[in-house]
Amino acid sequence: MSQEKKNSGSLLKSVVVILAVLAVAIIGIEFSRRGANPSAPMPITENQQAQPFPRELRDGSGEVFIVTAKPKRIASQTLGTDEILLAICDPSRIVALSSLAEDANYSNIVEQVKAIPGRATQGAEQILQMQPDLIFVASYSRAETVEQLKMSKAPVFRFSNFNSFEDIKNNIRTVGLATGCDAEAEKLIQKMNDELAAVRARIPSDQTAPRVMSYGGGYTAGDNTTFNDLAHAAGAVNVSAENGIKEFVKISGEKIAEWQPDYIVAGANDGEVENKRQILLNDPIIKATKAGKVGNIIVINNRHYLTVTHNIVRGVETLADGLYGKQK
Repeated sequence: MSQEKKNSGSLLKSVVVILAVLAVAIIGIEFSRRGANPSAPMPITENQQAQPFPRELRDGSGEVFIVTAKPKRIASQTLGTDEILLAICDPSRIVALSSLAEDANYSNIVEQVKAIPGRATQGAEQILQMQPDLIFVASYSRAETVEQLKMSKAPVFRFSNFNSFEDIKNNIRTVGLATGCDAEAEKLIQKMNDELAAVRARIPSDQTAPRVMSYGGGYTAGDNTTFNDLAHAAGAVNVSAENGIKEFVKISGEKIAEWQPDYIVAGANDGEVENKRQILLNDPIIKATKAGKVGNIIVINNRHYLTVTHNIVRGVETLADGLYGKQK
């Protein structure tokens, strides 16, 4: 295969994943606007944790979900729940993972998945053959597959909110509650909080907050996105949110030049970080900005930039390294 074809294939795959992430964010926004609407997912309360089974939850589609007993055969069909499960649950209880779990460009569990041979699945028929007693899907999962699973009366639990660090923590708690791994889920959240606190401790108290702007494929991330929380966690101001952008919006070169961010932040696949940085430095739009003129381009590995799990802390650390220098 020629290098040109390889690059084309890599670009197409990146575009598909980015569009999926955009779709996730937009759908999550819609659910977050519902407030007290009965169809909105129920937040996890302290009273629910450590309760014996059966346990009652409400999923992202608003459906009441009863977990009758501690699941023994769990099927995950989202990379987010793949990563959470393998962080808090005994792998012997996991019978299926999503196809992205083995993709090193986006998955943080590639090595762990190798110890679970034959469990990366896709398609309702293949999932049902595993005889799962709990199936995790997302609002962006293939509608056809989800419908087939539900028609078979399979126990399908759908996640829909992925727009903030609080969403991530609530999803971890929900996975813990649904699987009976409550204590492990709380430990993972505490670890996430401790690591974020360690980053905050590195932020210079006498320095004006750097103004950062995400840019990729012509889009930027504003308020109500995980990037907004990522920027704040690293002590930075999200320029796009500052200028009224919400969710993900296509941005013009004129606006970027007008807003003059101190730093441009982007994501790249494994092994392509420096190449992405050079591409941005040579982009005429970026060259016209304060960030481009002094080379303030920070590129974060997509595994830590696009993730909707606790692993986003690695993205915060990378951003902090770019803003304040690597921790010694």
